[in-house]
Parts: sequence; C-alpha cells; structure tokens
Amino acid sequence: MSEIKEISLRDSLPVRIETARLELELPSMADLAELVPLANNDNVTRWTARMPYPYGQNDGARFIAQARRMEDERDYSIRNEDGAFVGVISLMFYDDRPAELGYWLGEPFWGRGYGTEAVEALLAAARASGRFDVLAARAMAGNTASLRILERAGFLRISEEIGDCGRNKGQPIVYLQLEVAR
Repeated sequence: MSEIKEISLRDSLPVRIETARLELELPSMADLAELVPLANNDNVTRWTARMPYPYGQNDGARFIAQARRMEDERDYSIRNEDGAFVGVISLMFYDDRPAELGYWLGEPFWGRGYGTEAVEALLAAARASGRFDVLAARAMAGNTASLRILERAGFLRISEEIGDCGRNKGQPIVYLQLEVAR
C-alpha cells in the first residue's frame, strides 16, 4: 500500500490566476526590471512589514528566488491588462494561526482598482481550494486605502495593536480576519 502525501497549502493554490484585467503568476526573474523601481519607493515600503527601503536589485532577486521555493508562502506577481508589473500579492502560512494575506502595489498603479481585483482573485482561489476556514490580514492604521480594500473583500477588524518589529515598530496596526466559507 502506497502512502498518500497531503498537498501543502501552498500547492493547493493555483500557480496562475486570471481576472478580467489581471494575471497573477509566480514571480520570475523577468519581473525584476519592473519590480525593483516600483518597490524602491518609500511611499510603498513604509506601509509594509517586510520590505526594506531602499529596495535594490539584490532585494528583488532574493525575493523572486525565495518566492519560488518557500513552502510557507504562495507569492504572485500581479500584471495588468497591458502586461505591466503592478505589484505582489501573497498568502503566508503558519502552524499556529490562520494564513495571512498581504500585498503591495507600485505607486503609479494606485487608485485603479487593481488591489481590489487582486485580493478578490486570491480569495476566490483560496475558497476554491477548500483548505482555508479563516484568513487574516493586517495593515497600518494610517493605510486607509488598504483597509478599505480588505474590508470591501469581507475582512472584519478584530483588533488594533502597536507594531513591535521592523518598519511597523511603534505604529498602530489593524488586524483583520475573514471567514473564507462566507
């Protein structure tokens, strides 16, 4: 009798997701030339927990290499209808708490609905997998645009705390959750 291996949370999600205007795909080195200039922007990175600033070629190359092999995370490059690299969206997996959705968009692409469309697409893929009961997200309290996107997608605020590490240290952070089956 052969042993059946359970599919990881990461592998339960598709490697490519399409919407009306966006393509979400695994990050590749082809993204690097567009990723780095968008990520090397304090207006973008100041809202994130993990992105360094300044953000250079080595940071982008490291992210892409890690994104393709990390089992505890599924990252997607977001490309718009013109094929332009727009940003990144991810689900991070934990043993002791719900998977967490995170994303960032390059500043030239803010206010065009791409964040909403990417979040909704990844949530639909998570629902279709049947592997997620609850998802978490967080955003700095001052990041009203991101909070609006998450709340429109159905996330509910569950707490607000002061960040204790990285770029968020000392900043108010809003924690949100979504019941995926809803």
